[in-house]
Amino acid sequence: MKEHQLAQKRHAKKLRRKNKKYTGPKYSKLEQMVLWAPLLERAGIEMFAKQMPEGAMHNVESKDTNTSFV
Repeated sequence: MKEHQLAQKRHAKKLRRKNKKYTGPKYSKLEQMVLWAPLLERAGIEMFAKQMPEGAMHNVESKDTNTSFV
């Protein structure tokens, strides 16, 4: 009887491994975005903005506004 019980235990363990449920995503959201980015860029959708060169930003000084861009 002991041998039969051990065999049942092994069989149950095997079935648990076989029927294991999905536990979560394989890749994080960021990794998924990085994988899709080249394909979307070919379609004209920019996922990640390109960095601007150093001198591209400038100060806007106007007397009729109190907002300044640095």
